[in-house]
Amino acid sequence: MDCIDKILNFYNHKDDQKEQEIKVKIGKVLIELMEDLKEPDRNYLRIKNCLILLINLFLDVESVDRFHLQGKSRDDLSKEETETLSELLKSEVNNYQDKNHKFNEELN
Repeated sequence: MDCIDKILNFYNHKDDQKEQEIKVKIGKVLIELMEDLKEPDRNYLRIKNCLILLINLFLDVESVDRFHLQGKSRDDLSKEETETLSELLKSEVNNYQDKNHKFNEELN
């Protein structure tokens, strides 16, 4: 399972877990990402996207959009909006990764 899928799945089920368990799982995801940096065929963009997703979902960010100060906090989203956003993010990242993978294949 890709890190994006892991993070989204974890986020969607976080209400079932204690705060300490959440911190441990976030730590494990971060360790996996750091290990990925050691790989010769590492994908910095994928790692960066995973880190951004972790920050946006699990850390208390003062503003949703720091530049334009627009948008909704994740805490203000309804359940339906959260599910829609989760699916949208998943499809966006997977679509981008597919395009990036095809581009890399063409280069090789």
